[in-house]
Amino acid sequence: MPSHCKTCPFKPNELGHYQDTHLANEVIKRTLFKAHQICHGTEGKNRKANHRCKGAFDHNMEIYKRMGVDHLIE
Repeated sequence: MPSHCKTCPFKPNELGHYQDTHLANEVIKRTLFKAHQICHGTEGKNRKANHRCKGAFDHNMEIYKRMGVDHLIE
């Protein structure tokens, strides 16, 4: 996704914190080494395409960069 969807748990609030820290942490644990998170804003019967969650992808890419394996991620 080019930007966070309006209900993304990773979208920063007015204080710069995740909107839903508990959910964001659950997604991080589930996706860091297993699979990418699909944006829930693109799910449902009317979707035209699935897109990776921008918040989860950006967070995990920072970790991959620090580990030196970001070049392996597409």
